[in-house]
Amino acid sequence: MNATLLRTLFLIALYLPALLHAESLPQVRVGMLQFGTGHWELAHIQEAGLDRAEGYELVLTPLANSSAGLLALTSGSVDWIIGDWVWAAKRTRDGEPLRFLPFSTQIGQLMVPVQSDIDSIGSLAGKRIGVAGGPQGKSWQLLNAAARQQGMDLEQSAQISFGSPPLLSRELEAGRLDALLTFWHFAARLEASGQFKPAFSAQTIMTSLGIDPRLPTLGYLANELWVEKNQSLARAFKRSVYASKQDLRSDTPWLKLRSLMRADTDPVFEALKRGFREGEPLSDVDSTLIESARAAWPLFDATGLDEQGALPISIFAGVERR
Repeated sequence: MNATLLRTLFLIALYLPALLHAESLPQVRVGMLQFGTGHWELAHIQEAGLDRAEGYELVLTPLANSSAGLLALTSGSVDWIIGDWVWAAKRTRDGEPLRFLPFSTQIGQLMVPVQSDIDSIGSLAGKRIGVAGGPQGKSWQLLNAAARQQGMDLEQSAQISFGSPPLLSRELEAGRLDALLTFWHFAARLEASGQFKPAFSAQTIMTSLGIDPRLPTLGYLANELWVEKNQSLARAFKRSVYASKQDLRSDTPWLKLRSLMRADTDPVFEALKRGFREGEPLSDVDSTLIESARAAWPLFDATGLDEQGALPISIFAGVERR
């Protein structure tokens, strides 16, 4: 064996471990709805290399629906999903503790035709109301709670139709509904058409119930055990998430996300960008917001209090070790 070959083999043996280490970053696996708003934020993390800058690789797993996400998280096939703190609290109460990292304060809006005179809960009496999702939807539960506070039973005094957001949007457009309580990004599309307007938002309802509208309903959820065992990865993921939010305050990064957003017109594109930014939460849930969560907890789950009658607030520890 000649000297040149020996030297080459020596250099390979010397540097190969370092090269392999450089290319093999630890992974953070996140399950996301392909056309969900969380995909926009996560896609920018990948596009801008915010994950690699933090020393990990973000791996995205497309999910068919929210139920598939809950199953993926509980089975351990992903490390994080986007879900609501109420489900996380119930899961934690039942002995499978989760952690919550704020994603958005946006929930839903009640949309009506521009000529409609619906502008309050009381004016919903006798109306045909579409509700996106189902009876467990957070916006619907908040609206119901606010109506009960005013002595009104919406399911008795109005015609309620539950269904998918796209189907109900078409029903509203066809004039077969008087109002539609739908997810914020579907509401944004309706408003951008110029034919519909928001009557009032879920945030307005929250305020009427004494709940701080800054309380983020949606967040990234992870099993507490994963967070405890992967402190550096969890913190790196959090930093990249909030770096992505900061980048998306400017317009340039959105150009590469437009196809994911399915924004066929400029008004829709602008409305979706604006709505996403308006929902940007605080990076952590502070004591004031925890008090709002405590106030909201019985509204979402009347039987959900634990033995001490308290919300399991450990979910709001985020990525910190307890």
